[in-house]
Amino acid sequence: MRKSREETATTRRRIIESSARELRRLGIDGSGLTGLMAAAGLSQGGFYKHFTSKAQLVAESVEVGVEGLIGGLQRLLADSDKGRGFATLVSGYLSQAHRDGDAGCPYAGLGSELARADEPVRGAAIEGFERMVGLLAEQLDEQGDKGAREQALFAMCAMMGAVTVSRMAEGRTLADEVLDVVGSRLRGD
Repeated sequence: MRKSREETATTRRRIIESSARELRRLGIDGSGLTGLMAAAGLSQGGFYKHFTSKAQLVAESVEVGVEGLIGGLQRLLADSDKGRGFATLVSGYLSQAHRDGDAGCPYAGLGSELARADEPVRGAAIEGFERMVGLLAEQLDEQGDKGAREQALFAMCAMMGAVTVSRMAEGRTLADEVLDVVGSRLRGD
């Protein structure tokens, strides 16, 4: 029996969302099609009904990861005090929940692998990175900061690095210390 278009779209979305989590956890090279499909509760046989290549799935998974990241940060912004948007974004990104969560930043989880990935994957990653920088820069613009884009670029790179090192140092005092120090410096505490 054939699946309806809605069922096919739902299945495809499930594959992408579960792959985003698996890729963050295992990396691009550490994730095979069998494991990615199994994470979605499917067999590898159906993969090519939804995607032309693993690169396409990775690119779409990065897009979904960035959407989740930006959506979560925008929800934090909605609850933040006027003029505190940048500090709210920094604190949210550098939180233990973000570091340890299932849907954390794709950049911190896949960093160097994204740099070596196929063009569609790199393109999706760069587009999302630009959106994150834009979100940070908007908050700095609202505060009247000059050079908002430059500061936002610096902040995003510092935050990605901090989360990456914090994940490497899992279980050690250094893991939380890195988040605290980088956050404090970026917020100007």
